[in-house]
Amino acid sequence: MNRITGWKLPDPFLKEDGSRIETIHEWDAQRAYLKDILAKNFYGEMPPAPGQITSEKTFEKALWDGTAIFEVQTLTFGPEDKVSMRTAIIRSAQADGPQIPVVLCGGYVAEDIARMAVERGFMIATPLCDDAAPDEPGYQKGSLYQAYPEYGFKVIAMWGWLMSRVIDYLETVDYADTTKVIAAGHSRFGKAALACSVYDERVAVCAAGGSGCGGIGSLRVGGGRAGEGIGDVETLGGMITGYFPHWFIDSLVPYGTKEASDHYRENELPFDANFIGAAIAPRPLILVEGMDDTWANPYGTYASWSASAEVYHFLGADDKCAIHFREGGHDLNMEDWQTFLDFALVQLNGAEKHSTYKVRVAEEPPVARDWKAPGLEGPSPKNAGFTPEQKAAFREKLNQKWAFTEAGLETGIDRMIKMFLDME
Repeated sequence: MNRITGWKLPDPFLKEDGSRIETIHEWDAQRAYLKDILAKNFYGEMPPAPGQITSEKTFEKALWDGTAIFEVQTLTFGPEDKVSMRTAIIRSAQADGPQIPVVLCGGYVAEDIARMAVERGFMIATPLCDDAAPDEPGYQKGSLYQAYPEYGFKVIAMWGWLMSRVIDYLETVDYADTTKVIAAGHSRFGKAALACSVYDERVAVCAAGGSGCGGIGSLRVGGGRAGEGIGDVETLGGMITGYFPHWFIDSLVPYGTKEASDHYRENELPFDANFIGAAIAPRPLILVEGMDDTWANPYGTYASWSASAEVYHFLGADDKCAIHFREGGHDLNMEDWQTFLDFALVQLNGAEKHSTYKVRVAEEPPVARDWKAPGLEGPSPKNAGFTPEQKAAFREKLNQKWAFTEAGLETGIDRMIKMFLDME
């Protein structure tokens, strides 16, 4: 039996009672429901915003002939000021200019990329999340867990929550435009950027790169099943019971085993990665991916993007959900940055589009799903949806035109036509 049968992405338009939403006026309540599903089954419960936040500048350096500033702010917050985290900031040195849009990006940012972003009118804020939530199974020793031991979130959700604390800080300074925050990141930081974007409405654009399993890569479609066939790297089991058990809540463990090519239960989960994209909608979302990035499940990522884009289509926001594939592997390089900054300028400033990122087009073929946005149910005139009568008539034409197929001498095209006719 084909093991992929039945492994379709879940429908984000289904309400808790099993009925389907019908109008965009129901979307706010539905999005809250999706966020609750993700909190209970994936990210874990997060604390509320801590309120008071203090900062101390611990380093400063002029960059690029004095045109920019690099500084490190140590942020302190939480119960009894228990949580402490450094944040690196790179910004223009022009004191009397307009407020600057913020790229909130975890992880290392190379100098050439930082300079390009600043010259294009952005500032970069990079939280050093490991200060408060170490990326290791012993994350409980970090100050964030020590401050909030009663909450169930683990490291990826912790990092998303910590990214929001940087926005708290930037709201207290006069140079940052916190109405134009782009939550960005690659790999594990891409997962964190998505988590931050789901739960913080101040994120105006989400730009996730190579986020893979635990990010926007489908949990159902990937690994040794329908992705690159490389086994457990990009699977829930490989992550939660193997490499990174500290990233997501423990209740996920039964649903994915390390023997990902043979034993799996991801299809029993009440969500998949497309719920993450849906919970961000209709705020702009772009995914930047490498075609050879076998660590991040490109095929499953495209499936999740396609399903997320269907939600944006329902909300009349086709242009706000984008994906871009480039040559290469697991990286967030100059091309990726140029692309998502172009997308951000289009979305935030109404700039002209220059990059070749893709958005949903009319009659987008569904990938790994059997549902469409409300109002679009039914067969697509350009894709699947043949009636039994149409199939029979088409087969008769095949037999009349290519009689030799009855002798078993089918061409590859014949076989493909029959295969697609048989698909439900």
